[in-house]
Amino acid sequence: FPPNRIETLEQAKAAYLDHCRLSGNSEATLTARAGAIRRFAKYWGERDVREVTVGDLEAYSAEIRSQVSRETAYQYLACLRGLFRFLAQTHVLLVDPGAGIPIPKMAHRITGPTLTPDEMKRLIESASDPRDRALLEFLYSTGLRLSEARRVTIQDLGDGRVIVRGGKGGKDRVVPVGASAAASVNRYLPHRKPKNDALFQTDTGRPFGSAWLSRLIRTLGLAVGLAVNAHTIRRSLATHLLAAGASRMR
Repeated sequence: FPPNRIETLEQAKAAYLDHCRLSGNSEATLTARAGAIRRFAKYWGERDVREVTVGDLEAYSAEIRSQVSRETAYQYLACLRGLFRFLAQTHVLLVDPGAGIPIPKMAHRITGPTLTPDEMKRLIESASDPRDRALLEFLYSTGLRLSEARRVTIQDLGDGRVIVRGGKGGKDRVVPVGASAAASVNRYLPHRKPKNDALFQTDTGRPFGSAWLSRLIRTLGLAVGLAVNAHTIRRSLATHLLAAGASRMR
């Protein structure tokens, strides 16, 4: 929508997400921002977005902080700051009412459930399927996000490293792969079906979708009595590295 035609929050959301997409934001980031704006839309309704005031956003901030966790409130409110900054920069609004939105401070610590080193070892060693073992070791060694891991191809693999394409912010990066994880991946490779280049495939040889891969990881955890997802493995790696004296993961 041209800036001079933006009146509703839905129009503002569409323009802002287009701007974020052109800026190179990942699909996961776009989905999260869309969700945050939809949440605000339940509060704001069909009113003209140009009528939003500082007081409106302060009231919404107080409401959100009373309903969700500190981490979730931070994500929702930080997204609104970005939205209204964009609307001010594109002259939809004369001033930015979101500049002073009260946002909870985030503690400099890793939040969320993690596994102990022994639990992580038990999870990995319980996987009898070569693909499942390779997946778990690969995630624990690299700390990749679910969306990143499912997009890795066999061409992205190198000697003790993997190229992660289109990660957070749409940027590529090189991530080291530990010797044990690399060995598990090598044992798994002969079991792949040559239907495509995806490193991790379903039983029928198709690339994993996010929901499908997430369900597999959760099932592997439940098999040994652990509540696990890809974020749990990523946080566990970061926690274990910090405990060993490493610097914080990015």
